[in-house]
Amino acid sequence: MWRGNSHSADLSHPGQPVLEQNPFSGSDEAGPLKRLALWGSAHFRNLKDQPFIRNASVAVGGAATAQFITIAFSPLITRLYGPEAFGAVGVFTATVLIIASFADLMYGTAIVLPPTEAEARSLLKLSAIVCLAISLLSLLGFGIYRQEIADAVGFSASPELLLFAPLMILLSGLCQPLHHWLYRQGKFNEISRINIVEALANNASKVMFGVVAATTPVLLILGVASKILQTVLLWLRARPTVMRKDAPAPSAEESDEAASLSSVAYRYRDFPLFRAPQKWLKDLSFSIPSLMFASLLGPAAVGFYLLSTRVIHLPNTVIAEAAGPVFLARIAKATHQSQSLRPILLKGSLGLAAIGLLPFGLVALVGPSLFALVFGAEWAIAGEYARWLSLSSYLSFIAVPTLSAVPLMGLQGHLLVYELVTAAIRAGALAFGALYFGGDVVAIALFSIVGASATLAQIVLCLALCNSRVRSG
Repeated sequence: MWRGNSHSADLSHPGQPVLEQNPFSGSDEAGPLKRLALWGSAHFRNLKDQPFIRNASVAVGGAATAQFITIAFSPLITRLYGPEAFGAVGVFTATVLIIASFADLMYGTAIVLPPTEAEARSLLKLSAIVCLAISLLSLLGFGIYRQEIADAVGFSASPELLLFAPLMILLSGLCQPLHHWLYRQGKFNEISRINIVEALANNASKVMFGVVAATTPVLLILGVASKILQTVLLWLRARPTVMRKDAPAPSAEESDEAASLSSVAYRYRDFPLFRAPQKWLKDLSFSIPSLMFASLLGPAAVGFYLLSTRVIHLPNTVIAEAAGPVFLARIAKATHQSQSLRPILLKGSLGLAAIGLLPFGLVALVGPSLFALVFGAEWAIAGEYARWLSLSSYLSFIAVPTLSAVPLMGLQGHLLVYELVTAAIRAGALAFGALYFGGDVVAIALFSIVGASATLAQIVLCLALCNSRVRSG
């Protein structure tokens, strides 16, 4: 059983006064507004100096800047290439993601967990070996059956371009462990810079080459090139610590255990057994409405859904996904130091709840009008979708800290069952709304309410169990 200590962390700095008293009390000459300003300034400095807040801010800032660069270039790129090229590359990307999402069997995600650097290095090596093996198998499959695969997925460009898929699977699989290695080392500034450089190079190259030859092969190859750039930059930043020769020598027992890839693979076996299929199911669950709407309600409903999810998931992409690894690194450190997890998870969840209240609340209140204003009157129904989806997306946004703690609590098997049950119930709610009520908005509303309820249950369960469970070795 993992027992955290009962002492709360003292976040004040030596030599710095902690201004906790009422800012309006006192009999000094300063007025209440001035005292309030001094009180707020002191608390802001204390908050800003906390490593966790600083790291999360850096990660979120890098992700937000990269997203802004992509959005700024989008009007130019869409006018150069056209929908046919984007459609073909989209099918290619979706095909790659079927395998790339778990190309390292999620061992890379575990890199921030080990208490020793030697064991983390073994996990990094194991991730690279597994990724290489899966990429070679995919090369065999795409090499032999590329025409059949192209026909099955509706890839309209030359089937020969699918030979780039194994390379993309390899690069995507290597990026995840390298990212988590840098998170373990606290290199949040480096990761943010890499994200910004990759986004700028990727989008600028699409514009420059698109002026000369705006074709599907050019767009696809530039995407592969940007992934190569990202992988190389990640390795250059990670290499000094991965190959460091002045690292403290582990004990003989630690060295023997860390040197054995089989022992590391077994110790973290819940990642390939539970986390990898759970992630695949989670990604698949977001495609359920598109697949069902296409068959039950027609292509227009699919278009409305895709636009609404693209907008409503933007806070999750910019903030939650960037901050997730920061939460994982922080709570892993807390468990190594036998600290209580509940205050950390509760503070992180409440913080995200406060941050997400404005964007999600805005869409919930004026979604249809907002979408009609920005995208045109015909897209008002997408705003109605987004209004309902804001509920489930808001809960998913808040759930990032507790979801990050799942590996440390040994609940990955439970999470896999949770994803299976949730995906089935969501699909059932969607079909019930579309068939019984005959309305797309009702179907989306039921889909969102079920998802929000399941996510809330997951948050409560993790907060209840976080101080009484520990992952088994």
